[in-house]
Amino acid sequence: MDWLFYLFLTAIFYVYRLVSLKSRTEQERIGSTPVFFSTLGFFAIFEFVFADSLFRLPLFHVLGLIFSFAYAFTIYIYLRNLKKEVEVIFEKLVKQSQGKVSVLTFMQRTNMTKDEAMDYLDGKLRQLPGITYETLGNIYYEFDHW
Repeated sequence: MDWLFYLFLTAIFYVYRLVSLKSRTEQERIGSTPVFFSTLGFFAIFEFVFADSLFRLPLFHVLGLIFSFAYAFTIYIYLRNLKKEVEVIFEKLVKQSQGKVSVLTFMQRTNMTKDEAMDYLDGKLRQLPGITYETLGNIYYEFDHW
């Protein structure tokens, strides 16, 4: 009975963490912090459900820690696979901003350096008609046909 309750709680927590972290992947780079907190969360659930066996079966709680790391690792792999490719990010930014793409925004979304982002956008400027301009220190690329 304890196992069913544990599996139910972890499944709910797992889905909640995936949904909340999935929305963040498009906005920012995913590091080790969400995985760390997921591990702590899963382990806390395990310890809460099986607290009565803490002193009788200490090795049993090591199993909970292993499960927690396994769950967190799958979250980490899942989130890394959600990262969009550069071309998809570029198309999304162009559509959202009606043809204007800021170098800074593009750098943040793709995790590129300034030089890499500008090289990529310059290449797109050669493929698609448009202009580049600077406003208040930020460089913009404006594409005519988006």
